[in-house]
Amino acid sequence: PSIIEGPGNVSVSPEMIDPLAEVVTPLQPSARYSKLVTGAGPWHIRRSDAGQPFYCVVLEGACRLVVDGREPIELWSGDFILVPQAYGVAMSSIAPLLADAPESVPVAVAAGEFRIGDQDGPADLRMLVGHCSFGSPDTTLLVSLLPQIVHVRGEPRLATLVQLVRDEFRDRRPVRDVILAHLLEVLLI
Repeated sequence: PSIIEGPGNVSVSPEMIDPLAEVVTPLQPSARYSKLVTGAGPWHIRRSDAGQPFYCVVLEGACRLVVDGREPIELWSGDFILVPQAYGVAMSSIAPLLADAPESVPVAVAAGEFRIGDQDGPADLRMLVGHCSFGSPDTTLLVSLLPQIVHVRGEPRLATLVQLVRDEFRDRRPVRDVILAHLLEVLLI
């Protein structure tokens, strides 16, 4: 796994995970809002999140993420990213865009599910994106101790959680929303 803070990557060894857990666990994170986004072809979208905690889990495919004007980060299947205080977030397809391409508009296809880019072709990206909330009365202090961007890749336990989230979305079983909310809370922790 790695944590990305500023322009470079900082590797995290297993011994270093405990201090992060010491900050994240008291935050009492919960998935306040999430949506499944599928994409196809070239697309790009920007949004302002006014300092809200933003997360993204790439279930299948890949995309590019730019947070608050930083260098782009390529996200691949199984990646998880948390931005504890997001202001400007831009996402785009890995496929190159024309310089004058208009911003994509997400199209609602079902409750909590949106499509971006080509509306007719097969999806080449599935991701779960949303906002979380922190239940701690010390949220401001604790968030200030976190890296500006937390990016996790290649962590087997995370891959298992992502697979469970993917399965819940696909299978549409009873109490799906409750199960997804708890799986997302575990991902955030």
